[in-house]
Amino acid sequence: MQAQTFTKEERLRGKTVFTRLFSQGRSFNVPPFRITWQLLPAGSRKGDLIQAAFVVPKRNFKKATARNLLRRRMKEAYRIHKEDLRIQLTEKGKMLIFVCVYNSKEPFLFSEIESKIIVTLQRLAKETTPTVLPPKGDLS
Repeated sequence: MQAQTFTKEERLRGKTVFTRLFSQGRSFNVPPFRITWQLLPAGSRKGDLIQAAFVVPKRNFKKATARNLLRRRMKEAYRIHKEDLRIQLTEKGKMLIFVCVYNSKEPFLFSEIESKIIVTLQRLAKETTPTVLPPKGDLS
């Protein structure tokens, strides 16, 4: 088991990466979050197998202290629960980049954010796994 950290290599950064992700990536909602993600071949970017960014818009929270608090809560919940997704991506030889945008106008407690991050990571694991349908003639 790897140490539960959120290092610089795991942080998604760079204007071109964000622009490409928002234009070409897929997205889904898990209220209060909007997740935009893209699956890449392993080794296509420098850094870790999973690169993440957490965004709290200034439009919803004017004070930087409120934005920072929510961003810290999101990062902490992700840091604790990311290992299952990492194992799955390692087995498939893929790399995942995603942005988690906090869309609610009310601040949530850490326990609520943590439960939603768990749901988000499970959904990402499901979305990144291609579904294989059995042949039409096979009923077993």
